[in-house]
Amino acid sequence: MDNLLHQYMSKKPSKISEPTVALYRKSTLSVQDILNVDLSRLDEPLNRVDTFRNGLERKSFDRLKEISGLDNHTLAAALGVSAKTLQRKDIFDTIQSEKMYELANLYALGINYFGNEGFRRWMERPLFSIGNIKPLALIDVSEGLEILKAEIMRLQHGIAI
Repeated sequence: MDNLLHQYMSKKPSKISEPTVALYRKSTLSVQDILNVDLSRLDEPLNRVDTFRNGLERKSFDRLKEISGLDNHTLAAALGVSAKTLQRKDIFDTIQSEKMYELANLYALGINYFGNEGFRRWMERPLFSIGNIKPLALIDVSEGLEILKAEIMRLQHGIAI
């Protein structure tokens, strides 16, 4: 036994390295990141009201389009305008700004859960839990966005239907 202890103590300690996963910190995507706006403009409900009334800028739309991967036609339908109108807009009206915020909220939730490409695939695949409808078919109505957010929340909590 003493011999075994002596052998153990005489060995050089091996270097233990932490797995690289420990060094990786998953960042979360926020609505502010997607819409490319200051946190102060969206952090409180009354600030959001003012922001929506003043209208989100073109840069917010462009960033939403980039992050979501949606084309102009799909985004136009989701915002309730024509694709031509989207091309001309520099400042979006109240309803369009609210809708962009709702879409950004859905995409932040979805991308943080599935990853960017995973969420894009999820949005294009018919889901049994919502009557075999593709999630993209629901983004033009606020209630549709709420249904999709509820589906993602169920998945996050391990409730699969």
